Amino acid sequence: MPHLAVLTGDIVKSSTLPAGGLAQIFDGLDAAAAALSGWQDQAPHLTRARGDSWQAVCAAPFAFRAALAFRAGVRMTGKGHDTRIGLAIGDGTVNGTGTDLADADGPAFVASGRALDEMARTARLSTNLAPATLRAALPLADHISSRWTVRQAQIALASLAVPTPTQDALADHFEVSRQTIHRLQDTAGIRALVEVCEMLEHG
Repeated sequence: MPHLAVLTGDIVKSSTLPAGGLAQIFDGLDAAAAALSGWQDQAPHLTRARGDSWQAVCAAPFAFRAALAFRAGVRMTGKGHDTRIGLAIGDGTVNGTGTDLADADGPAFVASGRALDEMARTARLSTNLAPATLRAALPLADHISSRWTVRQAQIALASLAVPTPTQDALADHFEVSRQTIHRLQDTAGIRALVEVCEMLEHG
């Protein structure tokens, strides 16, 4: 079995969303999955399940970056939109030739689902099978990303690209000034989180 990261999530308060709200959120998850596809050779295989639940995979070194990307993908779709994510790193197999995870199995998939099921009520990012450095970083990332506005989440997802885009490139993409990008990244803690991503990936 290959070593990979599995992310299992559900949408917070999905039953209270207005018509079309859940579809909008899954569009945001699709955007995050598309971003992941540009970072790595491992296809994310984003799979929707049980209406408001989802699962995806990524190369193990990108686990922290991927969790942030999927949360950003959801939060950028609307005020108050959020997802819980249970993360696990370990052995797992994506079976078959399809694009989803219907036949995937392995300890990492079991542990990811368990991390979601056992998550504290107020938490949004959690793991019970990951290196100590990632287990230590995740609660802090949860706290920081819980405050992202829609605009900050948009900037966060773009900032998480590999290689890291310059502030000038982001300013051109969003058609704002470099100073605006700097301010948004600073107030949202994005640059610090990207530094943690790089440390976990290369440390």
